Amino acid sequence: MAAEKENGSQLMNNVTRICGNTKIIGNIITQHDIRIDGYLEGKIKTEGKLVIGETGKCVGEAECKCVDISGGFDGVLKVSELASLRNKCIFTGELHSDQLSIEPSVRISGQLVSPELSKNVDKKVSQSPSPVPQEIPVVRAPEKK
Repeated sequence: MAAEKENGSQLMNNVTRICGNTKIIGNIITQHDIRIDGYLEGKIKTEGKLVIGETGKCVGEAECKCVDISGGFDGVLKVSELASLRNKCIFTGELHSDQLSIEPSVRISGQLVSPELSKNVDKKVSQSPSPVPQEIPVVRAPEKK
């Protein structure tokens, strides 16, 4: 039982936090969760969860297992599992995810891309033979006399 408590507290401490009034310009690569309540400009890559709080803003590229955004994101975001855009979220850019949850008050400007659907479309395009160009008949309206 004591070992379980120690492991649980160790997991809770393995969160990279960028607090409010903190500005970071650079890249972060980690296996653990990341929480941003300040400002980060750059690239983020995590095998864990990315959380952007209400006061947080991220500009750049991010790749994560899942994301929960209540603040702002501007750039390219690739999520392998669930992407949750929460109340007050302002998202600008590209969001690549097959699982998406969007609350009604979210503002989005950009593209939502389904990687799984894109793979299927690419397979169909590469499997189908290229169409032979055909001449398109020209239809003319009768002249008025």
